[in-house]
Amino acid sequence: MINSMRKKYSIHIPGIFWGIVGLFIFFAIKEKNFLTAYNLILIARNVCILMVASVGMTLVILVSQIDLSIGSVMSFSATVLGIMLGRGVPVVVCIFIALSVGIVIGSINGFMIAVLKYDYWITTFATMSIGAGLALVVSSGNTIPIRDSFMEWIGNGQILGVYTMIWITLILVALMVFILKKTTFGYNIYSIGGSENVARVSGIFVVKNRFMAYVISGLFASIAGILISGMTTSASPIVGSEYSFNAIAAVIIGGTSFDGGKGGIVGTLLGTLLLRVLASGLSMMGVSSVVQKVIIGVVIVILIVAERFAEKQQKNVGLRRVYADDK
Repeated sequence: MINSMRKKYSIHIPGIFWGIVGLFIFFAIKEKNFLTAYNLILIARNVCILMVASVGMTLVILVSQIDLSIGSVMSFSATVLGIMLGRGVPVVVCIFIALSVGIVIGSINGFMIAVLKYDYWITTFATMSIGAGLALVVSSGNTIPIRDSFMEWIGNGQILGVYTMIWITLILVALMVFILKKTTFGYNIYSIGGSENVARVSGIFVVKNRFMAYVISGLFASIAGILISGMTTSASPIVGSEYSFNAIAAVIIGGTSFDGGKGGIVGTLLGTLLLRVLASGLSMMGVSSVVQKVIIGVVIVILIVAERFAEKQQKNVGLRRVYADDK
């Protein structure tokens, strides 16, 4: 009885949380400026951009697929926004058009993958290349300055002493957590990732839900592009070039399995935080960007292996308990 009560009221704290705590302690010891308000705010704002980009990726990976195009969607959305603002188009219309870029590309991905059954690697690689090329073409390869008070408020303004983009990110994250945990759509996403055949037999419209996962992925990539444009007050045609793979890494190390059906937004938030804390600390220590990529890659591999090992151990413990109960 005591053991059952312990199990019922025990709180599982994921290993990645302790990893983040360890990184904070390590960098705080190595660099006295790491825990300054300025650096912590910078980390928080960088987490926001990657987190928003990773939300859609989480949904796609939950249905056991991938979206390589989100970085290009960020870049293309940002350049479209910058060009339209430069031509005097009202900012609300510009934002709507920028969001439409992500929805359209996400719809193309969803239609080709969910409806026409094309391979998701090839499809999203193709749209990644198209988006990256269009961003360079429409901007002529130049970074476009953004001079708009509303966009500056989105990226650098504050509400109650907290940056606007942090509030936006918190609202979006809370909304997606609610959708995944409390709605039929969220249930369907997990069911499809758990077993597509079982989901189909259960009456779940697999094609529709998978299509929507890609649309949401494109939409959130566009939002990330808008946020980073507001923060930097510029629109770069290559601003999202590294975000696709960083988002995949954040989702995976946050506990969402490539097999689908396991994980979620909270884990992705921890994954993005770990990556941004690591990048910030390494930069403050003077580690070159090239070496940073190597170190971050090694850390990601270690975390993934450790997570797999922990899962295997947990399954073995569960099997032993079942065997003991049967006896």
